[in-house]
Amino acid sequence: MNCLIVDDNRLALMALEQLVAQVDNLTFAGSCESATQAYNRLRNEKIDLLLLDIELPDMSGLDLLRSLERKPLVILITAKTDYAVEAFELNVVDYLVKPVNLQRFLQAIEKARVLHEQRKTSTGLQSDFVFVRSQNQLVKIRLEDILYIQALGDYITIHTTDKRFTIHMTLRSVEEKLPSSLFLRIHRSWIAALHHIDSVEENVAKIGNASVPIGEQYRPLLIRRLHLL
Repeated sequence: MNCLIVDDNRLALMALEQLVAQVDNLTFAGSCESATQAYNRLRNEKIDLLLLDIELPDMSGLDLLRSLERKPLVILITAKTDYAVEAFELNVVDYLVKPVNLQRFLQAIEKARVLHEQRKTSTGLQSDFVFVRSQNQLVKIRLEDILYIQALGDYITIHTTDKRFTIHMTLRSVEEKLPSSLFLRIHRSWIAALHHIDSVEENVAKIGNASVPIGEQYRPLLIRRLHLL
């Protein structure tokens, strides 16, 4: 699960990062110190799990959740118990009170893992292909054949090993259909197939004959993911 941490306390962020690092099925996607930063990250990236503080400087974590049309799984981590009832009305996975110990953290992560697996099954991410609509027909594309995907306004172009398909769809929509174990957004307008990346040099990923740009905010997660392969 791609995991984003949101907390305005630097020491709390560091403590949560250390907890996340101890769990094999979590990939640390970065951290934010405000709800606004988190909102922008959530709109542009595929985040599976949000570790969210409630009392933030710009707006509360609860207000952030209310503003999201598509919500990731959420574990609230806060210093107070006052918000528990309101939090569970927003269907959060769990509610942890600081300081969080490892055992309690793992219990919450296990709940999230089960729900994440259920989501994957219900949305068909176990398949090795996707269907897209191109030129008034549904076309089957094998995931292993996809090299990278580029956003072009309200359209995306899917580049495969032998063809390319331009379809009316947002990058966020296609990102949600792809397994995060194989694909990663590496730029605001680009998704790359990790298994097709030949090399990374500064802010460019080489995929076959193409040079795909890497956004500065996406580079750290890309490097971590490649090191795990």
